[in-house]
Amino acid sequence: MSELRDRSVRVRAEGRRARRRRIIWTIVLVILVVLAALALLAGKLASSALSTRDHVAAAMDRVAPLTAAVTAGDAAAADAELSAMEARLGAAQDEVDDWTWSMVDWVPSVGPNVDAIRVATSTGRSLIADLARPAMPLVLSGLRPSDGAFDVEAIRQLTALVETAGPVVEQHSRDLADIDRAALLGPVQDGIAGLDSMMATVTPVLEDGGRLLGLLPAALGADGPRDYLLMFQGNSEARSLGGNPAVFLQLHVEGGKITIAGFANSSDFHSDRPKPIIDLDPEAVAIFGDKIGRWSPDVTMPPDFPSSAELVRAFWAESVGTPVDGVLSVDPVALSYILSATGPIELATGDMLNAEKAVPLLLNEVYFRYEDPMVQNAFFADATARVFEALTAGQGNPVALIGALQRAGDEGRLLYVPVSEEEAAVIDGTRMSGSMPDDNVDETVLGVYANDNTGSKKSYYLDMAIDASCDAGETGSVYRGSVGLTSTLSPETAATLPYYITGPYFEPPLISTYVVLYGPVGGTLDSVDLDGVPATILSQGTHLGRPAVKVEVLNDTLSTHVVDFSFSSTDPESGPLSLWHTPMTRDTPVELTDSCR
Repeated sequence: MSELRDRSVRVRAEGRRARRRRIIWTIVLVILVVLAALALLAGKLASSALSTRDHVAAAMDRVAPLTAAVTAGDAAAADAELSAMEARLGAAQDEVDDWTWSMVDWVPSVGPNVDAIRVATSTGRSLIADLARPAMPLVLSGLRPSDGAFDVEAIRQLTALVETAGPVVEQHSRDLADIDRAALLGPVQDGIAGLDSMMATVTPVLEDGGRLLGLLPAALGADGPRDYLLMFQGNSEARSLGGNPAVFLQLHVEGGKITIAGFANSSDFHSDRPKPIIDLDPEAVAIFGDKIGRWSPDVTMPPDFPSSAELVRAFWAESVGTPVDGVLSVDPVALSYILSATGPIELATGDMLNAEKAVPLLLNEVYFRYEDPMVQNAFFADATARVFEALTAGQGNPVALIGALQRAGDEGRLLYVPVSEEEAAVIDGTRMSGSMPDDNVDETVLGVYANDNTGSKKSYYLDMAIDASCDAGETGSVYRGSVGLTSTLSPETAATLPYYITGPYFEPPLISTYVVLYGPVGGTLDSVDLDGVPATILSQGTHLGRPAVKVEVLNDTLSTHVVDFSFSSTDPESGPLSLWHTPMTRDTPVELTDSCR
């Protein structure tokens, strides 16, 4: 009996041990299976992650050729690049939408990166489908004139597209803003930062571009004919707004078609008059004198294009008589930008005008070639008219042209006094308006303006460089700056200059320039020095709600002089420091340091 019990106990014990062994082996087997599955999943995830990265990188690689295709006006190539980008972004989105990624969404180091990639690929695909693809044909057709006319209906369609795209882009911007950047891996973080940068560029373009596009049909005569006066400023004789306005074209616009309806040059106007042609702003007269209303070449001395346009209208009305609505201004440097989009243009003289030759030819060489000012002006008029005709004939690429015009506007080389209050609101406060802001809220603008006093064309040989800063003072902000004026005119070149370049008042090596400095709205002038000693102030006062001061800088050959200035402001709502200056023949480097924010 005892043996049976012992055997039974042994059997039960062996059964328990067997069951434990089976359980252990089952657990081991399950663990092995899970590990194998995890290994396979990890391998798939790793492979998918690499594939996703490659797809996104390949999509981004198409940005450069897409830009080149659009700039070249090659619609087929641009469409192919967009399709390639869409395919790659779609493949990347398919990867992160796969079930394997959903299994690890909960992992802290994985989930945020997957979500970020999903947002990025969705954003990229939407921008292509909702904006880039439908906009491209409208841009290439609506903004490229045919037979001298713009397709105003295509522009209206483009306006509607931009309006509907705005909310879509805003939503994508919010989606990107909601991403937790701290949880992202380096490559993902870099990609999202790149999208942030792109969206930051696209959003204001849509906002500003939408408003501008909305005005274009009316501006192009879709709602009735308009006449514009286009003036050509020559930077070789510096004025605050650019240069001596020597040539004027009347442009007639109707139903999108633009034609040249009239022409005049400064010699057609009655200058050297005893009284200004219209009443002048006494504050402007205190700084610049009343010659701004007695001589048409001096109407652009005050840095306020609306008042200059009013004077030009008066001279035009007196001498020509035809009515004009808006007033535009360009300089030869702006024409060179336009020529980079249109390509070379042949002039009546047989000269080939291109982006590289335009500035030296129009601002310098023409005076060596022709002594008669009437012939010079005819040359300028022919160049301006032929560039205009090339534009209206659709020569060149509209995307490149938009970039050229935008650059010219940003540099103050393209100015416009609009016809309606709605148009004025769009360009208010921009360089294109030609009028500094009337407050400091959005930005605190300082002005540095050069006006030739030599009665010559030697500003062509003058370069300007500017440093400015804002520092917090005890009672407000202190704005300091330095203006360097450098003569590039060598003694050898000075000896060969024709009379029309040297002018009658100074020896050939000398360049006399009036530098006019403007402080912030409501500010005060603290000091102005020339080459380290107090400068002789020729005039000072308040103009455009700002303190203004004028000094003379006299350059000999290959010399540099420096004007230092300081203004103070107690305005508590002053915005970031900015600076406007005369658009010279060559670029003016500007260095700003803002320690007030």
